[in-house]
Amino acid sequence: MSSTRDADAKAHRLFDVRTIERNIKKGLVTRKDYEKHLKGLGDSAEKVAPPEEHPDDDADDLPGE
Repeated sequence: MSSTRDADAKAHRLFDVRTIERNIKKGLVTRKDYEKHLKGLGDSAEKVAPPEEHPDDDADDLPGE
């Protein structure tokens, strides 16, 4: 069971947007593998909160101002 979890974690690290170009250059992942990975990702649009019309940045709530 943990070996599957370890394999999943390793795959996530290989396809991490911050390191993917390096991993492709090293030959750890092919561009085709990366594109396949991207197509397999789910759409998270429904999880995004709508932006506030007038966000409160709390800058005016600081003590002493």
